[in-house]
Amino acid sequence: MSTSSEKTNTLAIVSLVVALFVPLVGAILGHVAMGQIKKTGEQGRGIALAGVIIGWVFTALVIVSAVFAFVVWSQPF
Repeated sequence: MSTSSEKTNTLAIVSLVVALFVPLVGAILGHVAMGQIKKTGEQGRGIALAGVIIGWVFTALVIVSAVFAFVVWSQPF
């Protein structure tokens, strides 16, 4: 269990927030944060992992939506 004196990795928090608005960037930041956490021993691995998962899932949804829109709009009337 963590104590109040253990620092949470700032990049992990940023990755989670950014993943909601710019998913690909949030996923990448989450990967970087997880690397930092492994080296420094800071808290926030779960937050960084959430940023990675949300970032990649939202990125996939954006790609699937774009392909779907392209297919639908490319059909002749």
